[in-house]
Amino acid sequence: MFAFTVSIEIAAPPARVWRALCDPAEVVVWDTGVVAAIDAPADYPQPGQHVRWRYANGPYKVLLDKPQEVVPERTLRSLISVGPTRMDETYTLDEIDRGTRLSAKMLVRVPWAIVGVIAERVVFGPAARRAVTASLQAIKVYCEAG
Repeated sequence: MFAFTVSIEIAAPPARVWRALCDPAEVVVWDTGVVAAIDAPADYPQPGQHVRWRYANGPYKVLLDKPQEVVPERTLRSLISVGPTRMDETYTLDEIDRGTRLSAKMLVRVPWAIVGVIAERVVFGPAARRAVTASLQAIKVYCEAG
């Protein structure tokens, strides 16, 4: 398993960051990896839902998102599948003087026995870290632009 946490400070209140993080119409504007929500229900995100997103990065074009824990304006934890990669992704929002600290904790797993461990550490884990870091920067720019 490849694990990492990245954080960013956003000069916007948690309610604004939460909306950008969870509203499918907003996600497709700021997240460079997501092209469209294929079947997100109107009340997304809720635990137990299964949502497919059209994905632009890499050879796999569908990202499956299964929200597990939702605490509005505070925590969004989902199990994500993209091709052979399985991710346990938790976003945490903390109110700070200057707005919001958005943190993403990710556990990346590739279930291919020994080859999967190598793939996690060399390919899929670092790629996920780069993608999440870019996404946090993109949501920051989006939320701070108003």
